[in-house]
Amino acid sequence: MSENKISFIDHLEELRKRIIYSIICIGAFSIIGFFFAKNLLNIIISQAQLESAYFFTPLEAFTTHIKIAIFIGIFVSFPFILYQSWAFIGPGLTRTEKKISFSYMFFGLLLFLTGNLFGYFILIPLGLKFLLGFGTEYLQPLMNISKYIGFIFWCLLGSGILFQLPLMLFFLIKLGVVNVETVRKHRPEAIVIILILCAIITPTGDFFTLLLITVPLLILFELSVFIAGITQKRSRKQA
Repeated sequence: MSENKISFIDHLEELRKRIIYSIICIGAFSIIGFFFAKNLLNIIISQAQLESAYFFTPLEAFTTHIKIAIFIGIFVSFPFILYQSWAFIGPGLTRTEKKISFSYMFFGLLLFLTGNLFGYFILIPLGLKFLLGFGTEYLQPLMNISKYIGFIFWCLLGSGILFQLPLMLFFLIKLGVVNVETVRKHRPEAIVIILILCAIITPTGDFFTLLLITVPLLILFELSVFIAGITQKRSRKQA
């Protein structure tokens, strides 16, 4: 019992250390990112084809720059955060599992970037076009910069995080934690879970935006199950 307690405390201490390292990294890059926040803000506004955006309190423009700086910090720190996650779970894995998990760090970063690109070039433009399309001659949008930036960054980070889900599933199947046949059997439940997660993470809550993010995720889900099924068959034949 005493050994178990010590082991549990050691794990908590290790987790705390990894979280602190990640926060320090985000903080450092956020400070650097603050000096680029103004330029990035101008790019975001111009890319959205807005004539101007507005702030309604004296502090709002300043806090918007801080939000942009934090986003830069999270974005740039993501590879380091992935490594810290691997460093935490790595000691508890076998040599084979370490090789598998370490190789997926690259694909995790790739999918995060893919999710961000999807959010920036597809989800945000089409989502805004759909939502702003409900305006009329007498109902015009007055874009609050703080809420607009929050919408943009939540779409980008949400897309990046959601695009990790198929990789996590493939990772669990590859390690033998989850069986391909079980996933296929419970495909409807998996689709419902994906829909719920998309509804929680996407900021607008409308059906059109939900559909935009759900469709590519379902394609990635099916692709990961298909590839995992092939690799599982090959490993069984070799065994």
